[in-house]
Amino acid sequence: MATEDDPILTTRDAAAILGVSVKTAQTWIEQGLIESWKTPGGHRRMRETAVTELRERLGNRRQASSQSESAFALAVASDAALPAYLDALAAAGLRGIGQSDPFNAMLDAGIAMPAVVAVELMRGDWERLSMSRRLLQSRDLAHMRMLVVTDLSSAQLEADLGALSRVTVVRAPAETPALAAALRECLAITASEETVASPYPVAANEAARLQAVARTGLVDTVSEPEFDEIVQLTAEILRVPISLMTLLTPDRQWFKARWGLNAHETPRPWAFCNYTITQTDVFVVEDAASDARFSANPLVVDEPRIRFYAGAPLRDADGNALGALCGIDRQPRTIDATQKRRLANLAALASDRIVVGARRRGERWGRGG
Repeated sequence: MATEDDPILTTRDAAAILGVSVKTAQTWIEQGLIESWKTPGGHRRMRETAVTELRERLGNRRQASSQSESAFALAVASDAALPAYLDALAAAGLRGIGQSDPFNAMLDAGIAMPAVVAVELMRGDWERLSMSRRLLQSRDLAHMRMLVVTDLSSAQLEADLGALSRVTVVRAPAETPALAAALRECLAITASEETVASPYPVAANEAARLQAVARTGLVDTVSEPEFDEIVQLTAEILRVPISLMTLLTPDRQWFKARWGLNAHETPRPWAFCNYTITQTDVFVVEDAASDARFSANPLVVDEPRIRFYAGAPLRDADGNALGALCGIDRQPRTIDATQKRRLANLAALASDRIVVGARRRGERWGRGG
């Protein structure tokens, strides 16, 4: 029986406490990382203490490897080797799942959009070779890097997989410490890496946020009516000449949708939306020219000569801030509480459409299309 001190939770409750998606929570539960049981109806249940204990273990690991704390990985190896790969993911501070079946691994990759895939690829592993080739060729997985543990030569790998610019090769056999070190190298992450001072605010989970932006598959895609109509409606509600739906990459502020502006992007340091993505509410600048944070910004000094800005963050299903929905005016001004609420509602609508698009992509992967 549940008690007030240790209530029974659903998988969705556990995901919220752990700060991960429901799918990730389900995977961790099935892998035994959280002690659970099934109800007569087949639903998983667990005690809150079991979930908080895992959160504390993950927190300790994150302190040891802060840069890789939220990166997601997929390990694909034989049944015999897979436990060592999962141990290596944990040692590298990565969240991840494992698969011994290449077809199921393809489905997992299409849904989870991992930052790195670690593959055991030995001579004669034709199915894993085919899987690796397809993953590397996928446009949806262009952000992904691959770690290949193999007895094949680099020349053979290049002949089979193509250019190895996104591939880190480790000679088989490889022990867990070597695999963990190679995973960090594959992600260009080292335990001693120091955070570089940024000229603009950076989200506390910036590494995970950038991976989330990549997983949307939206950057550098064509305009879509379902987003274009949102920026037009934003401009009308805020009564501003310019409205943008932005995505913040490592070096760019890219506009998925825009109204009243011809440019497709700006350098990341110029983005007012850098401030918006660190907020939980609407971020407003009434007069950028008199605001020390923005008065020297090229977008204020030159065209489009921004004075007023109001933005609300766009988020994925896991709560990662992807960018912002914003309205811009060339004159100083403000907006009332109703306009702020409507801007937040439109940002939530745009976020929902981003999430739905990601799910559709996952379904296409599941069908092999």
